[in-house]
Amino acid sequence: MLRRTCIILLAALMAFALIPAGADAAEKPYTGRTWEYVNVTMLLSPNWAFMVMPGHRFEFFRGADPTSSAKETFLWELFAGPIYIHKFESFTFKLPLWYYYMGFIIDGDDKRPTRGDYEYRFYSHNIEVVPIFEFNVDAMKITSRTIFHNKVYADNNTYRTENQKKGHSLLIRQMLMLEYTLTPMFSLILGDEIFVGVKEDGGTKDLGPIGEPFYERNGFSENRLHAGFNVKFNPFLSLSPQYVYDTTYKPESGYRLTSRNHYIMLTLNYVLKLY
Repeated sequence: MLRRTCIILLAALMAFALIPAGADAAEKPYTGRTWEYVNVTMLLSPNWAFMVMPGHRFEFFRGADPTSSAKETFLWELFAGPIYIHKFESFTFKLPLWYYYMGFIIDGDDKRPTRGDYEYRFYSHNIEVVPIFEFNVDAMKITSRTIFHNKVYADNNTYRTENQKKGHSLLIRQMLMLEYTLTPMFSLILGDEIFVGVKEDGGTKDLGPIGEPFYERNGFSENRLHAGFNVKFNPFLSLSPQYVYDTTYKPESGYRLTSRNHYIMLTLNYVLKLY
């Protein structure tokens, strides 16, 4: 029953993600991008772990927008923090608490030079609370992951004072992921994630656009569809290639589609058992 319900829900989310939003969807900017993570998880005890995960995103193609070209490297990321783990009889519960750094390389008219060169960077500091529920039904693993994305500092070309840069917005990211094991070393992955802003920053809600590297606005703003596979080289090392179809929307304009992004995503996972 659980597996059937999750498959139906995921199919509905996928259908929603793939339906063009309006007749002008083809005219919206669309990109080709790569996205890489290296995930190192240190198991400290049966109930505690610590994770460090740097990431990088690169844009190699941009279409339907004659005024701009591909951004090349446009984002550096870093997650770090502890994970609480508890295994129940029918499911596993995990609760990561992560610091999340986002560093943006910006082009166009909103550039500002850094020391010693002419690269332009914005950045943000964020706190992630991430309850995860994992259910195993025969060969199927069903994962529900909710990210409470708390932005507490944002540096960009619009927020000029420290009072504007320091603040708080809350974005909830809900993902449902299915992983079907074909062999002990190989499994298929399919998932969908929605982004919904639930708390705006009071000091900046009337300034600038929404989304990174700005504080979030209330309402649905993004959807990501994931499809790929996972290869285990041994119990401690695995590689997960995925295709990610990312669509962004503007809540204050009737959830109008603003961009479509196609990612080739690679995640290298290494688990180090220390007990």
